[in-house]
Amino acid sequence: MTEVSLGGASREKLGLLLDELGAPSYRGDQIRVHAWRGTAFGFDQMVNLPTGLREQLPQRIRWSSLSLVEATVADRGMTEKLLLRAADGQEVEAVMIRHDSSTTSRERRTVCVSSQVGCAIGCSFCATGQLGLRRNLEAQEIVDQVLEAARRWGGGGLGAPTNVVYMGMGEPLQNYSAVVASIRLLQEWGVAPRRVVVSTSGLVPEIDRLAAEELPLRLAISLHATSDEVRDRLVPLNRRYRIAELIEAGQRFAIRTGRRVSLEYVLIAGVNDSTEDASRLRRLAAELRGHVNLIPMNRIPSSQLAAPALPWCREFAALVGPRATLRFSRGDRATAACGQLRAAMEADRRRLQRTDLRLAGSP
Repeated sequence: MTEVSLGGASREKLGLLLDELGAPSYRGDQIRVHAWRGTAFGFDQMVNLPTGLREQLPQRIRWSSLSLVEATVADRGMTEKLLLRAADGQEVEAVMIRHDSSTTSRERRTVCVSSQVGCAIGCSFCATGQLGLRRNLEAQEIVDQVLEAARRWGGGGLGAPTNVVYMGMGEPLQNYSAVVASIRLLQEWGVAPRRVVVSTSGLVPEIDRLAAEELPLRLAISLHATSDEVRDRLVPLNRRYRIAELIEAGQRFAIRTGRRVSLEYVLIAGVNDSTEDASRLRRLAAELRGHVNLIPMNRIPSSQLAAPALPWCREFAALVGPRATLRFSRGDRATAACGQLRAAMEADRRRLQRTDLRLAGSP
């Protein structure tokens, strides 16, 4: 059986496969419509395909490179977190987030995808960083996170994903080739690059490389501190690429692509939430001409770090100014933010293993 999944097959590749099977090329569009709209959850359910083709397809292409392990729902069904397992047993998380339309924006269905199993950056406030890096995801494993969301939304009559953000587990630009390949594959599925956001903790050479790809996506820089001294502790990558270098790279990206760059800033009580931090952050945002997303820190078991009190979060946002928006993690309310659902599942497994061992040793 081939190791290529439907999500990893470009239109051209799927067309060549169908040609080998003696099927007309338009069958490829039928297959993709089923997968994207959630009208089938396997090749065998695609009733408008000939029986013979339905039987042949699973032998040549995998339905998905990932299988669902766990799903948690929050926000009255507006947020859903998925724990997904790859063929080698490694697990990653994706978050499905729905936004209602408003006077200033239309309805959005956003999928927050992971790009790695774990992460090597080691940010002190991040649950994923505690896992370490297990491996990079393949392009098809990234796309299949979006297809899983598409099937779940489509099957419920809610519509297909409109936006994709690379803000899940891992540092996307450390898995550069697979991430860019996945963005191009998603473009074929109907997610325009303009509706894609890639978040990075600060790999300056890769930011410049991404700017040259001619993909009009948006870049989000995970800043989290306004001084190199503090950022060295929070984001170890800062020891290689300083804040000034990172802001300059963001400026180059914005000039090259014509797309706004945003700053992500996790608020941590007593660490990066002083009035001086607010003043410096305001200046950095002005230099970048970008928006600042202020995110109170998510809870992490065993960590002493915590978010500031809500009134101070609001005051901090006011001090940063009109470029700042205070946001709360939707993933946090669906059993925590990136890495925490997997961490919780692993903790449960370890507890069960210890229980089994104790029972095995009982007389």
